[in-house]
Amino acid sequence: MIRKAFVGSLAGGAIGASAIAARAARSALFHGRDVPGPTFTEWIVAHQVTANGLCRYYRFGPHAREESPLATAYAILHLVDKEPGVARKLGNGLIALQASSSGNRRCSGGVPSIANDDSRLYYASDALACAEAQIALYRATHRDRYLVSARRFIAFVRSMSDGVGAGMFVENVGLPMQFVSWAGDYQNDVVLDGVLLFWHALLSFAKLAGDSAARDLYERGRRFVLAKVQAPSGAFYDHYDPGYPPLPYADSRWRFYKTEPDGRRIAVGDSMLMAALGVQRLGGEAMVERFFRFLQPTNGAVYAYVDAATGGPGFAAGDKPYFDIVDSALYGVLLHRAGSADEEQIAALRAVVKRARTKDGGYRWGRHVDGTWVQDEAEALVTGFWAQRLLEAS
Repeated sequence: MIRKAFVGSLAGGAIGASAIAARAARSALFHGRDVPGPTFTEWIVAHQVTANGLCRYYRFGPHAREESPLATAYAILHLVDKEPGVARKLGNGLIALQASSSGNRRCSGGVPSIANDDSRLYYASDALACAEAQIALYRATHRDRYLVSARRFIAFVRSMSDGVGAGMFVENVGLPMQFVSWAGDYQNDVVLDGVLLFWHALLSFAKLAGDSAARDLYERGRRFVLAKVQAPSGAFYDHYDPGYPPLPYADSRWRFYKTEPDGRRIAVGDSMLMAALGVQRLGGEAMVERFFRFLQPTNGAVYAYVDAATGGPGFAAGDKPYFDIVDSALYGVLLHRAGSADEEQIAALRAVVKRARTKDGGYRWGRHVDGTWVQDEAEALVTGFWAQRLLEAS
């Protein structure tokens, strides 16, 4: 399954190269020198762009052939200023993929999460990411085709937010259901990660297009998020489960990723960090400060699975613990935007992501605590996107 991860407005603080090098030496888990070679931009263009005008999420590993609209959206956001011609090619690829589903009333406006297989699952979070990418292209080019595509993505998100109309909610909460299949089957969980990270696309589109319905949905979702999505521990929930047949809203139906047989509730690190970045962008600064007090990184690295009560590692007995590289990059960006980082923290986080960079310009996405890389040293586009944002922050 394609891993989900997200984008927002970024900020950061500069540190001199000598200071980074000195402090990185303190990271016992991830210390390593810079890797020379192609840039991340060159990596995307050389290895990830397909003949269909889309991008692959991974290089190497078991999912390397999959064409991902989500990865395509991230690539557009990275390339729109660096390689504008390639960014336009990818925006046009999204338009063609979007058009291929226009005859299905439930899926119209969306795109399948994996473009080149038969799963045909249409995620609301993918549509929001693609809308943000097309809006970026419209602002750069002033070509109406990209704004029209964004409008269609937003219309799909609005339809997914009408769970009552689909028979999947007792009452609409302001956020969309997770996905709908080509056959019209809904997964009506309200999953936070990418939805929150890209929720601001609704407001961006509303301002550009004068769309009051998009603005109203943005505001309703924002109010719901700021009131409901954080656990008492400071962790962010993974999803809300309305049940099926659906039940009236109840706070008790919020869920984490999974519950172990011993009762421990487990969260996914990057899902929480994406949610935190989205909450921050929506004005929930106090919620983010509570999250900072909850999360317990190790020398700048965040475990892939987190105990939802303690903020420490959340792996089952017998599992091989590992760190998700994108977590450190997301965490660093979150700290920068909150103004909560000091130089030593940022140096440790940068050391983690620099250690994951490869000679071909990509970034490995996971590292076991024993130092070995996860999943055949697979490289992930979204990991590289966030790593670059952290390393380039100033």
